[in-house]
Amino acid sequence: MQPKTNSKNTTPHQQNTQNRETKILNVISNTSILLMSVVTEAFSKMFTKLSKEMTTAFTTGLGAPKDTIQEIHGETDDIQKDFPKQMREQLLAMKTEIATQLREKKEKLTSIIDDKRFDEGIAIIERYKFNLPKLSSNLDERSLLGYIKLLQENDEQLTKMFQELLEWMKNLPQP
Repeated sequence: MQPKTNSKNTTPHQQNTQNRETKILNVISNTSILLMSVVTEAFSKMFTKLSKEMTTAFTTGLGAPKDTIQEIHGETDDIQKDFPKQMREQLLAMKTEIATQLREKKEKLTSIIDDKRFDEGIAIIERYKFNLPKLSSNLDERSLLGYIKLLQENDEQLTKMFQELLEWMKNLPQP
């Protein structure tokens, strides 16, 4: 008797394995994207603040009028306001790049992902509930931005989950 298959000629075991692999790759991908986003935003804010302070010190030192200093601050503020749009574009570019790399390396990763330590990442995600799709799913831009907003707000549950995920990622086997 042959195993029961669906229209794609895969067995239930193969479907479960593919589902597990997809969840693991999504957890790694989404966590990486969110971490890169937070770091990028933090550097942007730091750079903007530093630029303002340096410009103020420099222009004040040269005896520039207050109007000029305020104009420069206005331009700096405009750049900072444009950042969310640029951030979204970068976010989508990162997501596409990570997805491409994971697809290209999927065969190499399959043997590593077989390690049961990867299941802990899915378990961590499942323990937490947010009004967003799980990090183990293929998140759209809106969901990623929702997680970023929670991180910016220092959401206690998300912060705790991320700490667990970072600890988990440190202990994963390396390719």
